[in-house]
Order: sequence, then C-alpha cells, then structure tokens
Amino acid sequence: MIKRGEVYWVDFRGALGAEIRKVRPAVVVSADGHNENMSTVTVAPLSTLFSRLKSYEAAVPGGLIGDGRPARVKTHQLRAVDKKRLGDKLGELPLGAMADVDATLRIHLGL
Repeated sequence: MIKRGEVYWVDFRGALGAEIRKVRPAVVVSADGHNENMSTVTVAPLSTLFSRLKSYEAAVPGGLIGDGRPARVKTHQLRAVDKKRLGDKLGELPLGAMADVDATLRIHLGL
C-alpha cells in the first residue's frame, strides 16, 4: 500500500505552463485511507535546486532519500496523480520532516 510520507519517482509529463513537467521525486501527502481506497494519490514534488527556502517549501536534509542530496518539497505544486504515474519508491520522510511539510501545506492552503 502507498503511504503518506513515502517518496516515489512520479511522471509529471503532460503538464502545462508553469506545472512540473518531468519525472521527479515527490512525497505522498494524501491520507492513508484515501491512498488505500482511491486510484489517485496527492503528491508534492521535490527539487534539489537550493536557493533561499520559501515559506511554502519544506527542507529535506541530505541523506534521507534518493541520491542523498538535500531537497525541498514544493507544496505549492500539489498534484493528484493516478497511481500508474508512480515509479520506484525512493524512501520515506521521517516524522519531523513530514511535520515541516504539514506546516508548509497549512501556509499554502490557508489552513
């Protein structure tokens, strides 16, 4: 089962305009109950380009996922994707990192 906090390669190709449009890592942010019962999951893409962290981005320290580089979760680029867009699992964010993701989601969504 796909779980909240897990990081997968996601195929974002077919996007328009300023949307993410390539295969890149993304963290699952939808609830486990949704992930178990629906054909889609909600994800937030990760980026390894690091400049100044914005209020709607959460830092992922190096060594936690993928190739070990630090990354940032781009919560302003949320996207519901069919599970068929998910590739290999890269890892899972620890609770502290997910708490940071949750905080940026609240900022971005105005919650």
